[in-house]
Amino acid sequence: MKIKDLEVLKNSRLAMGLSLFLIAALAATLIAKEANRTVYVWASASELAPGNLITESDIKATSVLLPESAKNYLSASAQIVGSVVQHRISTGDLIPIAAIATVLPGAGQLELKAVPLTIESTDLPMGLSRGEIVDIYAIPTSGQVSITESILVSEGVTVSAVAAQNNSGKASVVISLPQSLVLTVLTHLSNSRLIIVRSNY
Repeated sequence: MKIKDLEVLKNSRLAMGLSLFLIAALAATLIAKEANRTVYVWASASELAPGNLITESDIKATSVLLPESAKNYLSASAQIVGSVVQHRISTGDLIPIAAIATVLPGAGQLELKAVPLTIESTDLPMGLSRGEIVDIYAIPTSGQVSITESILVSEGVTVSAVAAQNNSGKASVVISLPQSLVLTVLTHLSNSRLIIVRSNY
């Protein structure tokens, strides 16, 4: 092989090496740039429904790529524990800014009241949990005359908490109700049989 051919081969290898180096450097730059667009936002760790108060166990910080829409979601640096859910958020979903509201002193938590109900464990769906949406029906019991047939007491009610069944075979369920419906539900609780129906089944 001639000396000229060797020089051409050497120069070709050098050019290829430089090209590979430049490609690797460009790739590293693009990866670093993409990584810089990663942000941490709050995501739901459980089912959340309107009226639920957010607790520490309800949220988790999640790293996501949101180059343009990051402003629509809550940064993981935002303090949202104690805020009220305004729109349903499924487990694992990112939490939009519009989905929660800050509770102000005297604001009445969106005018919702936490109402405890103690009912027969057979009168609510199996596996009922916090964050679900339910309907409440009242059915007549023997000897009571306030209602003569089953009626819908309230629909689209948020479950705030569910306690374990006690030894008496009853279950405790806390629901979020507007002030205007609290007395109605409690009245039916005292003189009829309440049935909880899962409405988002």
